[in-house]
Amino acid sequence: MISSFENHAGRWMMDAKSRPVTIMLVDDDADCRMLVRDAISEGGLGNPVMEAADGREALRLLKSRADNSALPGLIFLDIEMPGMDGQETLKRIRSDERFRDIPIVMMTGVADERQMEQAAKNGANSYTIKPANAEQFLRTVLASTNYWLTIHQYPRHHLPQEQCRR
Repeated sequence: MISSFENHAGRWMMDAKSRPVTIMLVDDDADCRMLVRDAISEGGLGNPVMEAADGREALRLLKSRADNSALPGLIFLDIEMPGMDGQETLKRIRSDERFRDIPIVMMTGVADERQMEQAAKNGANSYTIKPANAEQFLRTVLASTNYWLTIHQYPRHHLPQEQCRR
């Protein structure tokens, strides 16, 4: 169930157990992770953000949280990273049943149709280009975050029946 409530830091998007939905950022560029954090904060979302600098670290974090139900509700994943790239990371996340429902947004500077097709084949929910303009980048992150945390509905992350119109 998704719900939101106002707090002093802004809106928090909540999961079915009334916990703030955690957002995971996977990008080797610390400046890019900072821009995404800033966009989320400036958008008035007070959701926790966890970060990984590469695919291996992302998988370790996911596996360490899998048993205590503290998984992220949204993952922003870069493609071009040293070691394990975003496509391989995506495949490994999707190969684990515990992580299949987590929306994954490929957020990359790679505007290549083959990469887009591969990301779709590997299970990405969305493919977003990182705009070169910082202001546009912030708007893109905020729009994507709002969509995946407030509009998109999926098991264990949806509006309660009483809030739905029939």
